[in-house]
Amino acid sequence: MDLIGHLEAFVAVAEARSFTKGAEACGTPQPVVSRRISALERHLGTALLHRTSRRVELTNAGRTLLPHAADLVARAGHFHNLAAAARVAGLNVGIPPGPSPRALVAARRAAADHGVTLTFAEQPRAERASLVRLGRLDVALLPCPPDEEELGTELGAATAEPDAAGGPDAVAVGTLRGRRVHLDQLRRSAGDDGRPRELHVDAEDDVPWVRDPVHRAARAAGLRDHQVRVGTPSIEALTCALEYGDVLLCTREWAAARQLRWRHLGGVAVRRSYTVASRPHPARELVRSLLPVLALAAGLEPRSRSEAS
Repeated sequence: MDLIGHLEAFVAVAEARSFTKGAEACGTPQPVVSRRISALERHLGTALLHRTSRRVELTNAGRTLLPHAADLVARAGHFHNLAAAARVAGLNVGIPPGPSPRALVAARRAAADHGVTLTFAEQPRAERASLVRLGRLDVALLPCPPDEEELGTELGAATAEPDAAGGPDAVAVGTLRGRRVHLDQLRRSAGDDGRPRELHVDAEDDVPWVRDPVHRAARAAGLRDHQVRVGTPSIEALTCALEYGDVLLCTREWAAARQLRWRHLGGVAVRRSYTVASRPHPARELVRSLLPVLALAAGLEPRSRSEAS
């Protein structure tokens, strides 16, 4: 006899005082639930339920055994959850390109405290969702509008200091002053070549809720369309920041890892925001508990939906 399964049927019917509602709670057809309870009563040698045309009542034996049966069912559920977590040899997590290696180490250690081994895979934004569907990733951070985000952080302006390139051949560029970087400051040339500064938006942020507000703000500030460059490779954007004094739209953590100065962007507020996708997995709930770890790995900050609204 599947004792736990039979006890689960008994507890569900007893608590609902109905075979129909108890079967719905179990997700099992009513005839099956009825047979299980009858088999349990034969096994125990006593009636547990008194059946009437309108209602199901507990017998004296049923009232005595119900709390113990409920406890066994709850303990069995907890046991299965522990077993599912123990089966997780590791999770392959798809994250945005360019994470800080130190952040990945810290995230691995934090996940290990949950009994989980994480493997990180840097994947382009457009590919992570399909890799989850194909089973090549267990978990992935997928871009979403800020009002739907589970993880996210503010995007700001990163700039290089004049001597950041180092060496005698470094190009001296003018410093953008102020506690914020305003887009109208990009109209002015950084050096003697007359080239106006440009704003570089990473391919990860080539989404409507980031790209469109930035373009609107740039036009309102009098910038030319070519001064907002979307999808510039990171190494090219960094080089332009050092050589020409260009501005990079990025997270605070990304800028700090590359020794850039990060400031808020004046006149427009945009966020890098994600939802967490995962394939059907024995430890799906455990994945949800790892949100702070995933945020740490991607240089983000956890943010609940209630806080986002």
